[in-house]
Amino acid sequence: MKELLTQVLGLITFFGFPALQYVVLKSFSKRVGQPELWYLPAYGFRLVIRNIPGRRTLSEIMYRVLVRQVVPSGIGASVATWNDVVLVEHKDFFLFPGADQVLLSFRLERGEAGLQLLRTNKMGDELSRIPLSEASVLIADYSANIENFLNFDVKLAKRVELRADDLAKAFAAMHRNNMEQQIDVSRVREVG
Repeated sequence: MKELLTQVLGLITFFGFPALQYVVLKSFSKRVGQPELWYLPAYGFRLVIRNIPGRRTLSEIMYRVLVRQVVPSGIGASVATWNDVVLVEHKDFFLFPGADQVLLSFRLERGEAGLQLLRTNKMGDELSRIPLSEASVLIADYSANIENFLNFDVKLAKRVELRADDLAKAFAAMHRNNMEQQIDVSRVREVG
């Protein structure tokens, strides 16, 4: 009986300790790799994976940014559908502490046709222009591994959404106060 109890305790320790380590790492990883939207007067808006204040290295980074136009239901289609325009799709090796990963650089302009998103390079030079309707959503999906000293693979995956009305508010805030500022994103969805 004593030997059985010893073996059971050994098995619990053997399997339980790594599982406990993984749960602790997973809970601490919730704050790692948060998305943020910044306005920099010299360059425009930047949607980033924030890691400047971080202490963890991210590896195997994959991201995709798109503008989703929602097409409402109508005759011949009882459900709404989406029309996606992919702006950026990229893989990167590492994101070290003290640096942010720029997912998308852009400017906003209001014209006769309404609000437009101008995709730019990091210096603010225009690359492409996309009109935004009231039903448009800017979406950034990304995933990465969080490197840790216990060598457990902890993966983060998130979806960031910026609705057209929130982008219009950011555009108005930029014109009221043309200084570097962080702007709230509409929604962040955790995956896994």
